[in-house]
Amino acid sequence: MRLRFNWLGLAGGIATIVMVAVTLFYPWWQLRVGEGLLTANVSPLNTNFSVLGTAFAVPLVWAINLTSMLTFLMVGVVMIVYSVFPAKSYSKQLLDFAYRKPLYMLVMFVIVLFVFTLVAQVVVRFDVPFVGSVNSVLRVPFVQNTTASVVISAEFLWPFWLAVAAAVLCVAARVYHRRFAVVPRLDVAPVVSQPAAPQAETGV
Repeated sequence: MRLRFNWLGLAGGIATIVMVAVTLFYPWWQLRVGEGLLTANVSPLNTNFSVLGTAFAVPLVWAINLTSMLTFLMVGVVMIVYSVFPAKSYSKQLLDFAYRKPLYMLVMFVIVLFVFTLVAQVVVRFDVPFVGSVNSVLRVPFVQNTTASVVISAEFLWPFWLAVAAAVLCVAARVYHRRFAVVPRLDVAPVVSQPAAPQAETGV
């Protein structure tokens, strides 16, 4: 019996698990204020902050990160199991459970990040770039009419693009799944021809 794999789903599942592993050490998006004044390492799986070299994490954010990490791990495992047995009766249910989640998480992350930069500009009243670098003027607290100019830079790091690749592969696996769709076979009963009835002979 020849095994049939969904190679796109297999690659998507492996990429998802690898992305979870590397995100423990590298963020998706990083914000830097000045020379070590403030650093924000942000991702759905691991978010932490550093002020003047002192790192700290927010408990609520940590709980959200843990939930996201478990979700991504589950997606990766389910995609791998599905990809090894794509023609089973339960395979479509596994695929439908998993393939959308990386894309949804990715889109939600970008939207929340964009909204955060806008809110920061309104509330804190200095420019926070979504991507790139800007010179922002900050008011020095407790010193009247004193400001300081700092460089604020932000960028997406390579684990973000790995997450994009994983999401694309998972969605592509759903499209490729059509090759494994089982076409139901209709059992048609054979038609048995009935012998013709003998005709009565007529006398002349």
